[in-house]
Amino acid sequence: MPGRDQCQIKLRRTTSRDQIEEVSDDKPRRALVLSGGGSKGAFEAGVLQRLMGEEQRDYDLLCGTSVGAINAAYVAQTPLGQPREAAAKLRALWDTVTTEKVHRRWFPFGNVAALWKTSVYDSEPLHRWIRSDLDAAAVRASGRQLRIVSVSLGTGETFVANEQTPGLAEWVIASSAFPVMLTPASIGSDLWTDGGLRTVTPLGEAIRAGADDIDVVLCSDPFAKSPFEVKDAHAIPQLLLRSIDVMNGEVNRADLRIAGLKNDLSQLRPEYRKVKIRLFQPSAPLPFDPLDFDPGNLRKMIDAGYAQSAIFAAV
Repeated sequence: MPGRDQCQIKLRRTTSRDQIEEVSDDKPRRALVLSGGGSKGAFEAGVLQRLMGEEQRDYDLLCGTSVGAINAAYVAQTPLGQPREAAAKLRALWDTVTTEKVHRRWFPFGNVAALWKTSVYDSEPLHRWIRSDLDAAAVRASGRQLRIVSVSLGTGETFVANEQTPGLAEWVIASSAFPVMLTPASIGSDLWTDGGLRTVTPLGEAIRAGADDIDVVLCSDPFAKSPFEVKDAHAIPQLLLRSIDVMNGEVNRADLRIAGLKNDLSQLRPEYRKVKIRLFQPSAPLPFDPLDFDPGNLRKMIDAGYAQSAIFAAV
């Protein structure tokens, strides 16, 4: 039953989980995993204001999908050992975000252009922003490891970029391309899009890298009911966004259930190892359109992340 699963996950927020592993000598000690969620990624920035900014909790591995890929990549530009500075820079980034900086209507036909374009909206503004602001050399020199997840529209395969991957900005663009709604990245002869199609929360990447202490920040509670007003809803964008939200919730639930199952198996089979995981998520659904980057709403979500991180950290 969903309610029972939710209770089990909540009871285990601060306990250990595991994964079959071949761990390298340079494995990270502590990892941060950031989920997708569009504009709700502002909640993640709020959580990190407390964890990294005030508690000075630092991470040598950063894993992100979708908007979490943007947040992870930007944190990764600040050298390891400077968590407060990393959190401050991320907050400064979100203070500049607007819808116009992320996407715009196709000219001159608007949403109708989606019939012959690769997305409903033109997200060239986001592409320019990431290419101009992301310093791949700083990421490589930071002493942090990075994992960015994207999915091929041509083959359906998943690709995980790291701090050494050439063209890092393009892979962050790919991961942040909200399915159907935002323009996918053209890399090689293929189109690449949001890694959330396969893994909304790239928890497995952190475990496979060898981290044994992981903080996971979700933009929603995957086990909670999320009300949706169906009256006057149109296929695009409302019902499409709702369908993606439901799908993402199921992927999140699968990630967390697998982690819990393997934690149980670690008691019986030595090839599994325990991993400590702390889960941070909104206590109630964030009532905002994931593609609406209104600065006032973003500030509300940042404040919610900051306030609620104290509650979860105390559990």
